[in-house]
Amino acid sequence: MTPGPLSLDAVDAQEERFTAAFGAGDISMALGLYAPDVVYVSPTTRLFGWPARIVGVEHALEFIQMTITGLSDIAYAVDERGLIAGNAEQDKGMQAGAYVKVRFDFTMQGGRLRSTYVVVYRYRNALIAQQELYYDPSGELERLPSP
Repeated sequence: MTPGPLSLDAVDAQEERFTAAFGAGDISMALGLYAPDVVYVSPTTRLFGWPARIVGVEHALEFIQMTITGLSDIAYAVDERGLIAGNAEQDKGMQAGAYVKVRFDFTMQGGRLRSTYVVVYRYRNALIAQQELYYDPSGELERLPSP
């Protein structure tokens, strides 16, 4: 992200970095997008015995990397995205945010699967200060035809 007002172009650039990182199987490629004290929130954490809120970029990236270990042919794609107005006082100094609906396709144990979820980002100084994922962790993953 570049300093200044949040724009869809900035969100698209951010998501291109996530696409490259997930495609490479190396989420550390997205390190520069995050504030050092980022807060990561996801229902997935409970499936791995992690706390509901993960604080700090190193821990957040460690968790995300753990969740993609064992997956191959990851295709991270944006279905839709939008900007969210922010309230700096209410949001503890965070600036406006964005939401992104993601199609996350991957191969696991020979099967092609899709997870669809929404991510809400809040920013501070043009870096992700909070990242929250929304989906039903008890739902079935969509099975895709093999490529």
